[in-house]
Amino acid sequence: MPSTDDEAISLFEKATYLEEQGRMSDAVDIYRKAFKLNSSIDLIYRSTYTNKHLLKDKGRNALVRVDDKQVSKIDVDELMESFREAHLDAPSEHPDDLPSILLHLPRDIWCHIFEVLIQTNPESWFNMSITCKKMAYIGFGNNTHKFLCNLIYPRQVYQENEPYKSRLRIEKELPIPMDQLLILPHYKSWKNMLHERCFIKYGGCYISVVNYYSEGAKGENSLAWTNPVRTITYYRYLRFYPDGIVIKMLSALPPDRVVPWFSKDRQHIPDAEQNEATQIYRGKFTINSSGEVHIEIENGSTSYLTFHYYFQIKSLGQFKHGKLNWTKYYAVRKATSPEDDRVGEVVEYTIRNEKPFKFSRVKSYHIE
Repeated sequence: MPSTDDEAISLFEKATYLEEQGRMSDAVDIYRKAFKLNSSIDLIYRSTYTNKHLLKDKGRNALVRVDDKQVSKIDVDELMESFREAHLDAPSEHPDDLPSILLHLPRDIWCHIFEVLIQTNPESWFNMSITCKKMAYIGFGNNTHKFLCNLIYPRQVYQENEPYKSRLRIEKELPIPMDQLLILPHYKSWKNMLHERCFIKYGGCYISVVNYYSEGAKGENSLAWTNPVRTITYYRYLRFYPDGIVIKMLSALPPDRVVPWFSKDRQHIPDAEQNEATQIYRGKFTINSSGEVHIEIENGSTSYLTFHYYFQIKSLGQFKHGKLNWTKYYAVRKATSPEDDRVGEVVEYTIRNEKPFKFSRVKSYHIE
């Protein structure tokens, strides 16, 4: 492989790591450098180089490329069921040590431990679930899926329920009941419900990265054939709350300078470099049963307009329900005076150049 491709691969790997850490602005800069060296470096990285790079040392822990077709044939439910009778055994390499008391905990206690981990530290829940067969059966079992469904869906703000909330006293009479057992027959299992039924995530924020190019003028004595081009990057941020509040911000500030301060309790995020503050706009949102999200911002960037944003929840690769795709964007004119005859006029905006929002988990965000 040419040395320039090796350098591009190294940059691409670094950018991928930064993106996983939520450092989108740094990742974008390094992605640009990688693509300048080779415009097809992403295809090279994913198709060939990754496997060779992982196996070059041939060590005991070297990773092996997985046959996706064979993996797709595995019946995961059947595999998990085969772990039902698995037990925790004392480590054989330390025969003189007394066995841990954890070996004798009943299954109900383990289930409760996993429920606590899911609410406080989801990463620890996942890591604990892949330690052995017994933990996998409990951590990824049907009880966990049931707990997750009852944790997630009652906190969604459903559009179908909004007109009835103030009138109905019995929750089960709502179009979308809060009792998930009433909805379960439609999905046949708790696992299917999690996979197929869309939901908004509250433990982080959604970020959209938009790049556009601005062509400048050549210098007075320049001999270049083309004008210089400048790449401009800006970000859209969304954060949702279970009480129906959503906050939105449009800024050139990268995620590492916005995310820690992005809260409904703040009105601005200061920008020390520009000596100014970027405003946080507050609105309300609903989600309907088909996974469409509607955001309404009454007091937005233009005082006489009410802004409406519509998104469709989609999965982001293996991450379920982790992306918001634009579907509509418009504004409705408000009254500016008693004689205003333009009230209700609709202003349509194009979404052709808008990029989808991708969810990034933020550990410091606490779900209320």
